[in-house]
Amino acid sequence: MSPSAAATKGLTGDPVAGHADAIIVPDIVAGNALFKAFVYLKGGCAAGIVTGAKVPILLTSRADPAAARMASAALAAISCGLPK
Repeated sequence: MSPSAAATKGLTGDPVAGHADAIIVPDIVAGNALFKAFVYLKGGCAAGIVTGAKVPILLTSRADPAAARMASAALAAISCGLPK
């Protein structure tokens, strides 16, 4: 997530190191903690879906702003191959 951290660790040969577009988490608890840290502590906008079902499942919160809800819907549409 950080180009300078990747360089410090010697990951200069990896084109993705320090330039992540997505973060995969092992379970919903870890994802929720990371999500809240990004959104509430740094003002980020995050989208969430669960994959593996017949259709993507949107993960939204009652406290989410409209932009986050739209981002989740857009991510779901992209993940199941719907036109933009």
